Amino acid sequence: MFNRKGQLCSIILVLHTVIFTVCEDSSNLAPVIIEHPLDVVVSRGSPATLNCGAKPSSAKITWYKDGQPVITNKEQVNSHRIVLDTGSLFLLKVNSGKNGKDSDAGAYYCMASNEHGEVKSNEGSLRLAMLREDFRVRPRTVQALGGEMAVLECSPPRGFPEPVVSWRKDDKELRIQDMPRYTLHSDGNLIIDPVDRSDSGTYQCVANNMVGERVSNPARLSVSEKPKFEQEPKDMTVDVGAAVLFDCRVTGDPQPQITWKRKNEPMPVTRAYIAKDNRGLRIERVQASDEGEYVCYARNPAGTLEASAHLRVQAPPSFQTKPSDQSVPAGSTATFECALIGQPSPAYFWSKEGQQDLLFPSYVSADGRTKVSPTGTLTIEEVRQVDEGAYVCAGMNSAGSSLSKATLKVTTK
Repeated sequence: MFNRKGQLCSIILVLHTVIFTVCEDSSNLAPVIIEHPLDVVVSRGSPATLNCGAKPSSAKITWYKDGQPVITNKEQVNSHRIVLDTGSLFLLKVNSGKNGKDSDAGAYYCMASNEHGEVKSNEGSLRLAMLREDFRVRPRTVQALGGEMAVLECSPPRGFPEPVVSWRKDDKELRIQDMPRYTLHSDGNLIIDPVDRSDSGTYQCVANNMVGERVSNPARLSVSEKPKFEQEPKDMTVDVGAAVLFDCRVTGDPQPQITWKRKNEPMPVTRAYIAKDNRGLRIERVQASDEGEYVCYARNPAGTLEASAHLRVQAPPSFQTKPSDQSVPAGSTATFECALIGQPSPAYFWSKEGQQDLLFPSYVSADGRTKVSPTGTLTIEEVRQVDEGAYVCAGMNSAGSSLSKATLKVTTK
C-alpha cells in the first residue's frame, strides 16, 4: 500500500492490524471554502481587502457584489479591484461612487469552482465610514452656581462608525477619566458635579471616528460661587477690660458682604466695629455683660452663609463680703461670712493658718462643731481655746484667685 502520483492514501491501523486503505484522487475533489470574507469598514479613498480561500488551490475564484459579478483587473486591466493569487479581493482605493452609483460599498461573496462543482462563501459587507460636518447639538454658553451641577450639551455629527466624543477646555484635551467631578454622558453631554470656580473657561466638543475629527464652536462656562468660609469665627475667652477679635473671612464670586449680629442680645455698639480689611468683629474694653454668641453672616447673589462663635468673659474673684475678726466667749458660736463673685463663678474654701486641711462648702468636722454652709459661711460652735487663730477664705477661677483673712479670739469668763 503506497501513494501513487496524483492520489491521496489514508492508512488506518487498529491494534497493529491493517483494516483498510482509502485512496482519493485530489484532482477529483469539488472545491471547499476554507476562508470566508468578513465585514469591513473603511474610509473613502483607503485600501481594503476581502479575504477568500478555497481548496483545492486550483479552484477558480469569482467575486460578486450585491449578487452581481465584480469587474476586476482580470476583466479590466486598469481596475482598482484586484484578485490576489490567494483568491482575496484587494481594493486599491475604495470608491464611494457618484450619487450612490459605482460605489464599492455592498455585500460581497466569492464563488470557488472547478469541473467537479462550485461553492459559495458566506457574505461579508464593505461599508464606507463617514462623518458629517454639522453637530446635531452644539455647546452653548452656561451660567452655573458653584457647588451645583453644570451641563454642557453636545450631540455629535452623524457618522459611521459612531463618532467618539471628547471635550477640550481652553484648547487643551480634558482627561475626563482622571477628573472625579467630570462625567461624559453617553449622548455626548459633559456633566460637572459639583462645579466650582476653577471650572470656568471655554469648552469645545470634539467628535472622532476613522474618517477624521470635527470640533464644535467654543462655549463659555461661567461659575458663580456661593460664600465659603476661609476662616470661621472661633470661640474666644478674654478678661474683662481686654479687646477681642472674631476673625471671619469669606470667599465667593462676587465677593460676599459680611455683617455681624449678637444672638438674642443687642450689640455693644459703641465698643464693637468691623475690623480693617473686613477681617472680623472687634470689641474693645470687654465687659462681663458682653458674654454671649456672635454671628457672622456672609451673602452674595449666589447664596448666604453664617457661622457663630461664643464670647466667654473672665473676671478674677472679688469679695462681695469679706470675713471680719471675731472675739467670742468660750462655749459660744463664731460665724464668719464670706461671699465672692467672678466669671466664671469662683470655687472657694476655708482654711486655718498653720493647718493643711481645706474646708469646702458643706464641710462638717468630725466632732460636728465646725461647718461651712453651701453659701460659704464658716460656723464654729462651742468654741474652745484651741479654735483661736486666723481663718482664711479663698476663691479662684480661670482668671485668677483672691483671699481674705479674719482672726478668731476666744475669751474666758
